[in-house]
Amino acid sequence: MSVHEHIEAINRFSETEANTGYSRPTFSESWRGARDYVIDEAARAGAEHMIDAAGNVHIRSSEIGWEAPVWLSGSHVDSVPSGGKYDGVMGVAVPLEILRRRPELPLEVVIFAEEEGTTFGLGLLGSRLWTGALPADRVFDLRNAHGETYAAAGASLGVDPDRLSHPTNWTDRLDPARYLGMVEVHPEQGLSLWRAGRAISAVERINGRRQFELAIRGQANHAGSTGMNDRRDALTGAAELVLEIEALGRRLNEELPYSVLTTGIINARPNAANVIPGAVDLSVEIRSQDSALLDRGEQDICTIATERCAARSLEITVTRSETVTPSPLDAGIARALQHAATDGGHDIEIVPSGALHDAAIVAPHLPTAMIFVASRDGISHNPEEYSRPEDIDTAREVLERMIATNPAGVVAAR
Repeated sequence: MSVHEHIEAINRFSETEANTGYSRPTFSESWRGARDYVIDEAARAGAEHMIDAAGNVHIRSSEIGWEAPVWLSGSHVDSVPSGGKYDGVMGVAVPLEILRRRPELPLEVVIFAEEEGTTFGLGLLGSRLWTGALPADRVFDLRNAHGETYAAAGASLGVDPDRLSHPTNWTDRLDPARYLGMVEVHPEQGLSLWRAGRAISAVERINGRRQFELAIRGQANHAGSTGMNDRRDALTGAAELVLEIEALGRRLNEELPYSVLTTGIINARPNAANVIPGAVDLSVEIRSQDSALLDRGEQDICTIATERCAARSLEITVTRSETVTPSPLDAGIARALQHAATDGGHDIEIVPSGALHDAAIVAPHLPTAMIFVASRDGISHNPEEYSRPEDIDTAREVLERMIATNPAGVVAAR
């Protein structure tokens, strides 16, 4: 089989029809089917699998065994609702095919549970639990749309809160001594590779992220009898603020490329045609590869929000809801990928990632890098998501060659 055929096969497991996108909530039947496909294909190639206490799947060739230090490569098979067929799945299918082709290589394939965050409300759960970045007891707090906790929904699929709290073997908690490093393959989710006509790039940094909840409060009132100069309209204040935040994002991006700001959620109340909105809740997110710029961006967001709302006699509170620090990846592995590409006749650049990935969670514990594959028009989290099969094959070829020429790891260059 080819990597492309694995991707097509995995995407047969979905809660929605292909023409409306692909939906695989973590621990759902469709997620289980996709996971089991990977396990079964690996078994046909003579591989064995283990499931850790967070519900992540680990697969190794029986020729390698579980004691030898290996390269780790994988991603996730959960999806956003009505998402594309490549996000996450590509990163599992590539090492699966390498394992099938080259069972003698020191490689472990991993499928991380709940990367997207759309099932249990928090992303990168599998990798966070496995590395200890998230307390084990959170599995009792996080719930899916059916009201099931992560612990309950994943109980039949390997999730074990007791083993998470008190690991009984090395698979339940990341042991860096058992790995040479990690490489995650992923669609770029941006335009640069597609626009430049390049197949892949190596990634040595993942942007940090801060998310905020903004609560704007004015006065709900009758839309027909309240004069324009007597209004405390929370929605018009929010509209002005959204545009100011966009302008701030453009300024910060000019200062440091790949820095972005986004307003993703707007909830206005009472949300009636003949009532002036009295309350608006917004989400604001800033991403950058530089912590100092994130600090300054946060200050600017607070200042802009306070000043704009004060000018309209509105009240506002700004609450930071999430912090993810920028993740420097391993320059040595990125260069090794670049050399492997050159040896195969490919010229690739080393770039940062604007999106978060499981690699960012693993990076503080293991030398880690990524391979990006060109995405048509930069589209992701969308049924229109597409990467060329030949570009995906290039990623497989480069990763396979890098592992084959670095069976004992590469020199760390953080």
